[in-house]
Amino acid sequence: MTWEDFDGQSMRVVQEKTGTKLEVYCPERLQRYLADLPRAGRFITASNLTQPLGKRAVQKAIEEVREAIGVKTGANRLVPHGWRYTAARLLTDAGCSDAEIQSVTGHKTLAMVQKYRSGSDQAALSRRAQERRKR
Repeated sequence: MTWEDFDGQSMRVVQEKTGTKLEVYCPERLQRYLADLPRAGRFITASNLTQPLGKRAVQKAIEEVREAIGVKTGANRLVPHGWRYTAARLLTDAGCSDAEIQSVTGHKTLAMVQKYRSGSDQAALSRRAQERRKR
């Protein structure tokens, strides 16, 4: 991604699997992180002033971060392939609608959103649904 893709609050991305163009709001901690990065060159993660990091370099960096934060192996293991699934579940648990989840994950159909969120915390969803009846 280029610095032009980040407006200080949102990031313009293309979902690799579907080709869907998205503008995704960045959580505040990501906004702060990006604001603190030096802006040397066109790309946010770059190998030099004019070229982005290659796919293999990004994969290696992700592996190092996963190792450093303790999510490369074991019960808390996170893998990049599952990040979209994890995002859908976390957003579901936060009470987001299917349309809101789709706007973050880039799924083309609501059926895929429903598939990805199906493993969400059923007990928490049940409680939230029953609490809404009180209103």
